[in-house]
Amino acid sequence: MDSPHGAKTSDSAESSNGLLLSARGIAKSFSGVPALRNGQLSLGRGSVHALCGGNGAGKSTFLNILMGILQRDAGSIQVNGQEVVFHTPKQALQAGISIITQELSPVRGMTVAENLYLGREPKKAGFFVDYGNLNRQAATLLEELHFPITPRRQMRELSLAETQLIEIAKALTLDARIIIMDEPTSAIGEHETHLLFNAIRRLTSLGKGIIYVSHRMTEIFEIADAYTVFRDGAYVESGRIQDIDRHHLIRQIIGRELNNEFRAGAISADAEESSVAPSVTLKVEQALLQVEDLSCPGKFEKISLTLHPGEIVGIFGLVGSGRSEFLQALFGLEKKVTGKVSVEGREVLAGHPRQAMRYKMALVTEDRKDSGLVSCPLKT
Repeated sequence: MDSPHGAKTSDSAESSNGLLLSARGIAKSFSGVPALRNGQLSLGRGSVHALCGGNGAGKSTFLNILMGILQRDAGSIQVNGQEVVFHTPKQALQAGISIITQELSPVRGMTVAENLYLGREPKKAGFFVDYGNLNRQAATLLEELHFPITPRRQMRELSLAETQLIEIAKALTLDARIIIMDEPTSAIGEHETHLLFNAIRRLTSLGKGIIYVSHRMTEIFEIADAYTVFRDGAYVESGRIQDIDRHHLIRQIIGRELNNEFRAGAISADAEESSVAPSVTLKVEQALLQVEDLSCPGKFEKISLTLHPGEIVGIFGLVGSGRSEFLQALFGLEKKVTGKVSVEGREVLAGHPRQAMRYKMALVTEDRKDSGLVSCPLKT
């Protein structure tokens, strides 16, 4: 079948393995304003299907309809060949569909194990939670996934990346056949992404289907078998990943050719065309930020770095390596910090965010929802 833009649609490997999910002609409007028109996607057994599109493309609306969070105005959804209508997320879960959302929802006062099996805990005598069995089940699952988190830890103690891994593991405890992953790597690093992809491959080997949403082209071309593009609230095309390149996918997502609009002003056109690298004279300025032997007991030790005006310094490390704690210490949010932090030669006292702001330092937090916003309930 041809797409509205002339590209041919393919069911890819899905057709030979059988379809777990088929959605056709899905439409949804809010107060008469269309949010989704002709949304469609086919998911095969044992496959990863990338759902691609920019902001406002209709991806979230489509996924919310699949999960029974929103009710569609038109269209049909089939799961394992049977027409379904989900009025609640519980009905979608019972049909074997689970979702890992961007907005995490842990119960921070409970342990990792309790969060993983919340509402489905093993019982003793039919009434009491069997915590021994609960922790063993959680430990087995986390070990199989190679997630380095102990089941007895409190959720409030976890970093955002660790919390994301637990949300992923929680979806897998539901024994779903269709798993929706909405930007699952947005808060985790390269190592944790590698662990996630290994888990996805194990799931697809068991015949499960994954709907994978990501803005990262590298991830899509590494893990996905097929793709579907939405743009401006409408379906554009589907196909096999192996049949396209990044340029084609980007063109379909944005609806036009992507040209290089910006060029480095310091390098002339002649220099760009030459095979010899241009000569660049760098002006060495006073360090904007100087960190010397910064330490925080149990979190990180003797970290030093220098930041000059115009520089971007990247900080890398695995989950639990102290990256976030180091940045918090720079801004004065960690206690018992030793070492020296200077801004343009002036020392900033450890443990004083107010002074950090006085020296024109700012911190964009790892978790905008937990520590980046002061949320107030709306009055009705």
